[in-house]
Amino acid sequence: MIGYTTAKMAKALGCTHHGSYYGIPIWMGDIDSEAPLVFAKWAPLDLLMLVFSWIEGLLFPLVHGPEAQPMFMFKVGSEIE
Repeated sequence: MIGYTTAKMAKALGCTHHGSYYGIPIWMGDIDSEAPLVFAKWAPLDLLMLVFSWIEGLLFPLVHGPEAQPMFMFKVGSEIE
């Protein structure tokens, strides 16, 4: 599939885990840092992630309060084999 990043390519870029962001399958790396490596497994879904992150940025303070530390709701999955 055009634009799909395989597990081998993701590992070469520094990814260590599978994950998801509101159902979008993602590759993740450096998950213990404040700025983890995150991107969609299929490149066109990066645009959808942009839209979801914009919506999340607007709604997060309304749900958790204005003084809450902003964060993204990534779900960390299994390690890449």
